[in-house]
Amino acid sequence: MTQVVQQKSGEQKKQFKEKIREETIKRLRHKSQEEEASAVAKKFNLPYVDLNLIPVDAETVVAIPEELARQANLAMIYKAGKKSQIAVVDPESYETQKALEKLKKEEGIDWKLVVVSEGSLSKAWENYQRATVVESFESQQISLKSKKLTEFEKGIHNIVELKQRITEVPTTETLNIIIAGAIKTKASDIHLESAADHIRLRYRIDGVLQDIVHFPKKIQKFAISRIKILSKMKLNVDNVPQDGHFAANLENSTINIRVSVLPGSYGENVVMRLLDEKAIALNLGDLGLNQDYLEKVEKALAEPSGMILTTGPTGSGKTTTLYAFLTKVNSPNVKIVTLENPVEYRLEGISQTEVGEDEDSLKFADGLRAIVRQDPDIIMVGEIRDSETAEVAVQAALTGHIVFSTLHTNDAAGAIPRMLHLGVKPSLIAPSINLIIAQRLVRKLCEHCKEEYRPAEETVKKIKNIIDQMPENAKVGIPEKIEVLYRSRGCSKCNFIGYSGRVGIFEIFPMTPAIERLILKTASTSDILETAIQEGMMTIKQDGIVKALNGVTSLEDVRRVAGEIFI
Repeated sequence: MTQVVQQKSGEQKKQFKEKIREETIKRLRHKSQEEEASAVAKKFNLPYVDLNLIPVDAETVVAIPEELARQANLAMIYKAGKKSQIAVVDPESYETQKALEKLKKEEGIDWKLVVVSEGSLSKAWENYQRATVVESFESQQISLKSKKLTEFEKGIHNIVELKQRITEVPTTETLNIIIAGAIKTKASDIHLESAADHIRLRYRIDGVLQDIVHFPKKIQKFAISRIKILSKMKLNVDNVPQDGHFAANLENSTINIRVSVLPGSYGENVVMRLLDEKAIALNLGDLGLNQDYLEKVEKALAEPSGMILTTGPTGSGKTTTLYAFLTKVNSPNVKIVTLENPVEYRLEGISQTEVGEDEDSLKFADGLRAIVRQDPDIIMVGEIRDSETAEVAVQAALTGHIVFSTLHTNDAAGAIPRMLHLGVKPSLIAPSINLIIAQRLVRKLCEHCKEEYRPAEETVKKIKNIIDQMPENAKVGIPEKIEVLYRSRGCSKCNFIGYSGRVGIFEIFPMTPAIERLILKTASTSDILETAIQEGMMTIKQDGIVKALNGVTSLEDVRRVAGEIFI
């Protein structure tokens, strides 16, 4: 009798809990998905996560079988060893609890729960569709013909078609379609990576690597040999790095391809960089500068002498920015000379000189000294990396030349301590530098498939807090009310990635008397940054957030390139 009473009591408690849960969900239905998820998280004292702001990679998601994930309404969003983070919509769901116990018991996964919206969960599940397609090919030789390459390029419209087309062509045409696919999908780099039992093909599209296909191991020798022949490399050498290049001719253009071969544990790895002169943005208006920054740049470019420095990590678009500057100032009545490592794009009317790092190559410092004797008006130095180059560049800027160059620093303010570290005297830095720029590249949301969504109130508050810290004189378009954000979805127009093309996010400040005083006192980076902000500079993160609010990019992508937004 006691057992029956206990069973009834247990059922009643279960029914009561279910009723409370249903009532809670009903009360929240009028709110947006993100607000609902945030409220559910607070109810169960669990973290809330908006997956529109945090990128989740496919390898993490597919750690849980798709059928189980969809049945249990969950997704793995973080994994490090046996520790993981699993996103759920309803922590009390029977199917969810059952799947979690199974993962812990059978897979040995030590998980922590976070709550997400149904929209966020669907976004995580999209990674199952992006999983690598593995196909087999017969072992034959590879050939490359411009006519065939053009035919392939015409027949490929997106990555999905590319994967399907790869399965239909003989191995003799594999290299053709690899290159044609990269050109059609606007990839900047092709990666062929040797593993124990296959070769992995990846494209870097808009700065992000995308898995394309796994080739069987037996194709490795033929593929790499053909690439080496085209690139004029030594076929019988496979234990040292080699560099080369070749051209792929299409109907109306030529794509220059720079090749790097590197020995690995399972054979040689190949990276091919595609240099398409038509694809590079050489107009200041295409860089992504807001009105205030555009005016500052144009003013600095109009100066008769002085230096403009661009900073940022590799792949942040510094060289593209410098090329846009060169295009802007190029005219028949000025002489422009560049020093580059290597020369990636040929610019008409400009003398371009290549420097290198090996013993027989011209060095930046020596090349710069020689260029100054060539009576130039404008000099572009690909990178200032040593004290000699820094010293000559500063002297050139002080003696009537315009100098463009780059530095590897994280932000614009960091350029000053970097120049001091390179041995430039504080008294020479301010008179020689006109403008300092820091930049990153974010992906632009695809105009054909980007969608609006309503963020949780706590996300809106965080965004408003950052906006309130922006300079009052910043000439940017900030919405009065933050009612929606934008996220990627994916369609055939953007290769089902959700993004198409890239744009810069910047922080820019000119040399001012206040900054000059700090330089003479050898102030810290933080002091210089604080003063620059007080004088009207927006930070990279702020510029990125403004572009996200206007639907140019997503907060997720700003976070990817600029780091955590809400600190």
